[in-house]
Amino acid sequence: MRVALVGPPQSGKSTLLAAIAAAGGSRVDVSRPDQPHLAATKVPDPRVDWLADTYHTTKCIHAELEFLDLPGIDLSDEAGRGRAKHHWPGMRQSDMIVFVVRAFTDDTTAVHRGRVDPAADVEELRQEMLFADLEQVTARIDKLARAVKKPTPNRDEQQRELDLMQRLAEALENEQPVTDVIANETEAKIVRTFALLSRMPTLVVVNCDEDQLDAASDSPETVRLSARIEREIAELDAEDRQAFLADLGLTSSAKDRLIRACYRRLDLISFLTHNDNECRAWTIPANTDAVTAAGRVHSDLARGFIRAETVAFDDLQAAGDEKLARAAGKIRLEGKSYVVQDGDVINFRFNV
Repeated sequence: MRVALVGPPQSGKSTLLAAIAAAGGSRVDVSRPDQPHLAATKVPDPRVDWLADTYHTTKCIHAELEFLDLPGIDLSDEAGRGRAKHHWPGMRQSDMIVFVVRAFTDDTTAVHRGRVDPAADVEELRQEMLFADLEQVTARIDKLARAVKKPTPNRDEQQRELDLMQRLAEALENEQPVTDVIANETEAKIVRTFALLSRMPTLVVVNCDEDQLDAASDSPETVRLSARIEREIAELDAEDRQAFLADLGLTSSAKDRLIRACYRRLDLISFLTHNDNECRAWTIPANTDAVTAAGRVHSDLARGFIRAETVAFDDLQAAGDEKLARAAGKIRLEGKSYVVQDGDVINFRFNV
């Protein structure tokens, strides 16, 4: 999964990306503000660590999330809007957009457009994304309108798509959800190929001062953090890091809160597997059935699926190990249609 970090110049996106990378033990060069930067980070999950400690596996593999830091988007003039268009493909190829907006005060960092107004920055970005989608749909309408004038074998199909595009354009112009004009799965499939920016899951990161930090003020749509402090925290060892967070009145780093927020917005969960060599967390969409989850591990598991031997992590941890969990009747055999739950520890039975 890839998350695009989007925001005005001087909003702190690159500082945040550097902090995310450093917290994961890597480094990313963010010295070129005119270039995109990419960093991958492990998804914190103490359940995987517990499995590794309990079963003494040689490998402990956490799920990963990619963050793409795009150059600052300056919408103050036509030249800036033209440059912004070069970044739409990177956003469309991502799974989610995180708006990083400035609320911090710093006399050494220039204020973009002479204002510090997070809400206005987010609204401006949303409107520009809406306009980009409308341009894309309008271009398709023009092409289809010419095509349906010709007596081709797929003319009826093109006419149906043209009708859909016209409904989409009207919805975008009126700032209505495009889902309201999608009539069936065939139309939904067509719309998905356009990767409309206005349909993507979004999250707002408010980059604020230290005295404005309050994890309790986070919401499903917003995370408050200080990218500068996060970068300082990332440079500390684990023990000093926890002490630093405690001094700030926080129980976890903003990086961890950001990742969890992204998972919620993307509606993702993790299931766990382990064997003699490794334990691992696997990321899947919520409401995924067992056979699809098996295919996430290996195609052979899905092709020869028999049963999913399943135990909830909390039940496994409470029992101490699988032998005791089985004795307590906590291990279940589930079929193909079983909907995998977050934290399920699964051993897939299969035959190929």
